[in-house]
Amino acid sequence: MRNSSSLSAKSLEGAKIIEFDPRGLKVLKLANGNILKLFRLRNQWSIARWYGYAQRFCANAKRLHHLRIPTVNVVDTYLLADDAIFSALPAPIVFKPKKNNAQTYAVEYMPLPGKTLKELLMSEELSTAHIAQLGAFIARLHSSGVHFRSLHLGNIVLTPEEEMGLIDVADMCIYPWALWFNTRLRSFRHVTRYAKLNEQFGQKNWQLLTVAYIQQAKLTSKQALVFQKTMKTFLDNPPH
Repeated sequence: MRNSSSLSAKSLEGAKIIEFDPRGLKVLKLANGNILKLFRLRNQWSIARWYGYAQRFCANAKRLHHLRIPTVNVVDTYLLADDAIFSALPAPIVFKPKKNNAQTYAVEYMPLPGKTLKELLMSEELSTAHIAQLGAFIARLHSSGVHFRSLHLGNIVLTPEEEMGLIDVADMCIYPWALWFNTRLRSFRHVTRYAKLNEQFGQKNWQLLTVAYIQQAKLTSKQALVFQKTMKTFLDNPPH
């Protein structure tokens, strides 16, 4: 990764804060339209110092492109010694000095054009064709060995070309083989994790998605039955 000398205060002029939490700044939208996402290390001796979420984010984006799955385009990466460079930003947060020489990695990337499926759902633009497409898209991910632990409607984008793609891709493993059936089931636990979103999505849409997935994934009759029962259990008992 490049050091912080490549990320100047001037490059942050006009930036807008998109997301932050008690630990500090998380996501910025730069004046040029790119996104700057921060990944903080909690422990200086952690393995994440050499291969953490920032590195995974970049590696996963590259591998998704190789699989021809639309995703973000990484522009640059940075290693920041502290948060001082962000102190001039108008923000309702306090920039605290780091402890134990903890470091922050930052990834600048071009966002994937389009709207998330969650946005389409909220604006009542998510059609039955999109639902069937989603089932087929998830089946394609699984057959390509993609296990996305943050797979949900807010991280799936419908592009202007009517393709589906992924964002926020740090929490992901991509295997050189299709996912095992049990791993596929765990993936749908993530898709169905939010009770309110499940309700808004609607029972008919879940049924349509389930049928589309079974057909595209070419599940056996036994697997299809287990999948349908598991989906019902997930939807009846969401963790959030």
